[in-house]
Amino acid sequence: MKRFLSAVAVLLVSTSASYAITIEGGAGGWKENPTGWIEYKKDNVSGTGVSATTHVDLKSDLHFSSKTRPEGWFAIKGIPILPDVKVQYTKMKFTGSGTPTVNFTFGDITVNATDKVDAEFRANQVDITLTYGVPFVKALTAGKIDLNWGVNVKVIDGYAKVVAVSPITNDKKSESKSATIPVPMVHLDGVIKPVEKLGLEFSGNWIGYSGSQFYDLTGEFKVYPVKRLFVGVGYRYQRLKIDDISDISSDIKIKGAFAEAGFTF
Repeated sequence: MKRFLSAVAVLLVSTSASYAITIEGGAGGWKENPTGWIEYKKDNVSGTGVSATTHVDLKSDLHFSSKTRPEGWFAIKGIPILPDVKVQYTKMKFTGSGTPTVNFTFGDITVNATDKVDAEFRANQVDITLTYGVPFVKALTAGKIDLNWGVNVKVIDGYAKVVAVSPITNDKKSESKSATIPVPMVHLDGVIKPVEKLGLEFSGNWIGYSGSQFYDLTGEFKVYPVKRLFVGVGYRYQRLKIDDISDISSDIKIKGAFAEAGFTF
């Protein structure tokens, strides 16, 4: 047993010496500005006789506004043979109150333009990204440029709720819908680091199929004020276009600036 443990210890030491394994992490806030529409349309629901649209505008009908929400990530890079792994969490939640501009249906209910509406939309996300480096790029640029390709799986914890109250009868009606949607995407990212303490990073995930389309684009400027620590500012843009998945359709864009701080070892 002692010989076995000694052999394992020697293997671990030699492996860590031979390969540059990097551990990184960061946390910050993203100012999320939502635009677009959402639709919850049940196939078995008949018409109500009221002229109404099924498209619900996030701004004019549900009165959603920009919110700053937390996000964070953790990555392990440089393990031999295995891909680099990054796990990211993004909190996304909007609420709004007001009167809509049109009559609309949402699931089983029809909301009138005179109703008082309280609405909530959530699309919390967990991203798991597996990447390999593009061969020779880092070596040919003396370490100043690094490109990576791979796959990303975004798991969206979705929830939407609409509550409407008639100002005349005070009758209350509500409808909600939740769904967990896994979205596999192709991934590309890169780092441009002209000097040791400055870096420009970008990443993109994308997939399109059967009328649905998802993409998530990020650009970030990083500064390394002291060794192993960084601060960064950037811009992130998402599009969640869903074509009748679990009775939900949407074309939602979430965009805005973010800031973060983190470490690299």
